[in-house]
Amino acid sequence: ARLDHLLLVHASAHQPEVWRYVDSERAAKACLDAAEGQAGDHGQQALHVLVGHVHHQTLYYQGAGRGLMPFKPVPGVGIPLPRSRACVATVGSVGQPRDGDPRAMYALYDMSAGRLTFHRVPYDHAAAAQAIRQAGLPEYFAHRLETGR
Repeated sequence: ARLDHLLLVHASAHQPEVWRYVDSERAAKACLDAAEGQAGDHGQQALHVLVGHVHHQTLYYQGAGRGLMPFKPVPGVGIPLPRSRACVATVGSVGQPRDGDPRAMYALYDMSAGRLTFHRVPYDHAAAAQAIRQAGLPEYFAHRLETGR
């Protein structure tokens, strides 16, 4: 979905039909390049791409060179995103994190302030894991919720 200078995608904008993960500087660059190619002329504003599908929170921003640089956000601390600088943000997942922290992840983008804030919140992952076990699903799904890995 496109909203002004924002592009919201589930997986990478680069070959979305293959459900690519944006989990490296190279993958973020491919995502941004594909998004910019799809966006056409968007004036003086750089494109900000917000990505789901990845179970990590990272902001990849355009540095001085051609590549993108990764930044690990601090939950609850807003990050200014100037419209003159392109970026790709992986906002995390509501369940099944992969970073050892079982809390749910999400991000809020304040368009008027041009600020992105990543968040982590607790939820009853033990009850969710129990529901997985009761449904007869593989144990590793429940274990992943409990450990965040």
